[in-house]
Amino acid sequence: MLTVVFATRDRAATLPRVLAAFARLLCPRGGWKLVVVDNGSRDDTRAVLDGFAPRLPLCVLREPRPGKNRALNRAITACEGDLVVATDDDVLPEPDWLVRLREAADAHPEATMLGGTVLPDWPGPPPPWLTDRAARLAILYALLSRASGPCDHQSLFGPNMAIRRQVFESGLRFDETIGPDATNASYPMGSEWEFTRRLQALGHRGWFTAEARVRHIIRPEQLEERWMLGRAYRSGLGAARTGLPRCARGRVLPGGLPAGLLLRRAVWRLAALAARRLPASKLRLHVLFTESWFAGLGDAVRTARPPPPPRLARAGRSA
Repeated sequence: MLTVVFATRDRAATLPRVLAAFARLLCPRGGWKLVVVDNGSRDDTRAVLDGFAPRLPLCVLREPRPGKNRALNRAITACEGDLVVATDDDVLPEPDWLVRLREAADAHPEATMLGGTVLPDWPGPPPPWLTDRAARLAILYALLSRASGPCDHQSLFGPNMAIRRQVFESGLRFDETIGPDATNASYPMGSEWEFTRRLQALGHRGWFTAEARVRHIIRPEQLEERWMLGRAYRSGLGAARTGLPRCARGRVLPGGLPAGLLLRRAVWRLAALAARRLPASKLRLHVLFTESWFAGLGDAVRTARPPPPPRLARAGRSA
């Protein structure tokens, strides 16, 4: 048996489409259970969930404290079986999704972490300037497509990820200080990567199965530049927690940042001043996206590190 878990908040308008897709899932070997955690919804989310109860092996829990990872940790307490499949409340799985994950888990017992393909479900034709070279679509929409085979934590994305339940039984949990939080518009992204990176450091191994596919719903507002730049900034914040890049290491200057990061922030900030005068284009998005990402990384590093102590005057000289 396996258990699928996801958190939701104020999604009464879109959940029916998601839950209808879940109701069309083929049953994997051993059966399955769906645990949904209502993370403090103020709309009719609970009524929508209750309406689908006759069509799904559904267990609804409530976690009033905001935060996706708090909700996921609550869901773990109700999981059954040997496999915990994590996803999101804006995902449309293919009918054979769980069958494919079950087959991969059975065929690769050495893997304690499994991932699958995440494709976009666009609200309409995406703008021509929105490409992976302009802005990383993996960061914007958690899109991922690659061949099946062994993988590291960077090929395990929140909309389509499975962890063997024994991992949670050992006491490991998601970090509740990172990830989506309805009360914090500037939350650091990368909660799943933070968790799977910890697992990898402990020796856990991953497997990617391309045949296990889901589609990630892209909302119209997520095609707006302002939303994309906010996402880039939060990704930069999260990078300080999920894998600090080389430029953010080293001796901290009086400004609170390492020299390499300080230089990159300054260069991209100047480039962004010029790019904002351009019409919508791949170049404009690339520059503004990168500038926002480094801004987030810099803010996270500066906050995490105390400023260097002031220099003391040399002996024999007046201060």
